[in-house]
Amino acid sequence: MVPHIGLIVTGEEALKDFQIFVKTLEAWHPDANLYIYTDSKTDVESVKFKGRVRILVGLDLYAGKTRKEMEATEGVTYKSLFTDYTYEKAILLRWMFETQSLKETGAWFMDADITFLAPLPAIPESATLALSPHYIRAGDEAKFGRYNAGFMWFRDDCLLNDWKAAGHTTRFFEQAPLEEIAKKAKHLYEFPIQVNFGWWRMFQSPEPPPEIQAKFSLFRADKSIGIRYDGAPIQSIHTHWHQNDRSPTTIFNMWIRAFCERYKMHKPLANFQQTVKP
Repeated sequence: MVPHIGLIVTGEEALKDFQIFVKTLEAWHPDANLYIYTDSKTDVESVKFKGRVRILVGLDLYAGKTRKEMEATEGVTYKSLFTDYTYEKAILLRWMFETQSLKETGAWFMDADITFLAPLPAIPESATLALSPHYIRAGDEAKFGRYNAGFMWFRDDCLLNDWKAAGHTTRFFEQAPLEEIAKKAKHLYEFPIQVNFGWWRMFQSPEPPPEIQAKFSLFRADKSIGIRYDGAPIQSIHTHWHQNDRSPTTIFNMWIRAFCERYKMHKPLANFQQTVKP
């Protein structure tokens, strides 16, 4: 089944992420349909993809603004402009459902900084919503929400209205309200930990980082590039590969690259290293 994937791409950093997104997605789903929501300045057409690409321009309100600036600015719909920006994901998903009949395939939303190491995960036929738990400490989950808003799948577009409504009382932007629609979904599916693996699963986990790192291994026979976590193939990594500072993201990237360096002779892994090199 051909996947329909929506993503927001605004600014040069997001464009760099999107280049890796496309290159790694093509390895597994060259026929995917992409729905790109952007502003008039970001040259998304410069990134070529083998599948079909639809582009919606409508994010100029946020162009050139940092997250800090948007959080400090009163929003049009919500308390802050940044909350408005995060809920543009719901606008994008609504556009996807209006553009295409997606009741059978469902609609994916993914952040542009997703890297694919294997095919998209299978979703049960009965599922109406699929979300990615953070798998982090209870205290952090209480602050940031149970689910990550950068990797989602909707079959029931009615949930979009509930999601948007919950944004007026949210404790953390568009992310925490995912807990509300998870309760309302007829059948919620939660992605396993090997899907959408980000820095938070290494540094905000109830387990210390060395225990998390010890669960990484390589198995060449998988239908993936071969990296496993806790005995199963990692499907996707969620990170800004071009980030270079002292943040957990950069430390996470350095550790992943160091792990890959041990297996230089494995061709799929070598191609992956070349794609995400700093």
